[in-house]
Amino acid sequence: MKKIDLPGLDRPLLFLGLGITIPAFYLLLTGPTEALRLLGSAAYGLAALLVLLDVLLRNRRPLHWQTRLRAYGFDVAILCGMLLSAWPEDGRWSTAEWVFRVAVCLMVFSRLAQVMVHWLGPHHLFQVLGISVVLMAVSGAGFYWLEPNVHSYADGLWLAFTTAATVGYGDIVPSVAASRVFAVFIVLLGFAVFSVVTATIAALFVGEDERIFEKQLHGDIRALRQEIEGLRKELNAALAEPRPGRDAAG
Repeated sequence: MKKIDLPGLDRPLLFLGLGITIPAFYLLLTGPTEALRLLGSAAYGLAALLVLLDVLLRNRRPLHWQTRLRAYGFDVAILCGMLLSAWPEDGRWSTAEWVFRVAVCLMVFSRLAQVMVHWLGPHHLFQVLGISVVLMAVSGAGFYWLEPNVHSYADGLWLAFTTAATVGYGDIVPSVAASRVFAVFIVLLGFAVFSVVTATIAALFVGEDERIFEKQLHGDIRALRQEIEGLRKELNAALAEPRPGRDAAG
C-alpha cells in the first residue's frame, strides 16, 4: 500500500503547535473579555509546550552543538517567542510589543511554510488546490471575526480572496489593526499559494509536452534499432554468399 504523505505528518507536534499560535495571537489582540485574553495566553503556552516536546523528542541523538543549533535553533527561538507572547496583556500593545509579536508571527509563518513545502510540489495539483480552498475558507472566517465592516461570512471570503489575489477592489477594506495585520499575512500567503498553483499547472503542461517528446524519442529509437538490425542481417547475408574468385581458387 502506498504511503500517504500529509503536511506535518512527520512532525505533528510542531505542526499543531505552530497552528495554535494563530488563534492565540488574535485572542490576545482582540479578546473582548479578560477570560478570552487568558485563553489566548493559555493557547500560547500550549503551543510552546508542543514545540518543546517536538524539540526534545527530536534531540535525543548525540549531535555536535553546532549541528544541534542548525537543526533546532530556529525552533528554539520560536519557542522562546511563544513563551514571551504568553504573558497576559489587555490588548493595548506598545510599539515594541507590536514589533515583537509580529516578528514572532513571521517566524511561525515561515516555519509553517517549511513544514508544508514538501507537500506543495509541482505534481500535487489536487493537494495544492485543496489546501488553497481550506486556507481561503479559514481566511474568510478570520476576516469575519476581526473586521467590523464584514457582516457575513460571504463578505469575509470575498475580502480574503481580493486580499490574497492583491486585486484591491476597495469595496471592503481592513479598517482596524487586527484585520490589517491579518491582511498582511494573507497577502504573503496569497503570493505563495497562487505562485504554487500557477507553477503546478504550468508543470502539468510542460510534463505533457515532455511525455509526448519522450514517446516520439522512444519511437525513433525503436525505428533506429530496427534499421540497424536490418543492416546487420543484410551484412551477414552478404558475407555468407560464396564469392566466384574464392571458389575457383579452392
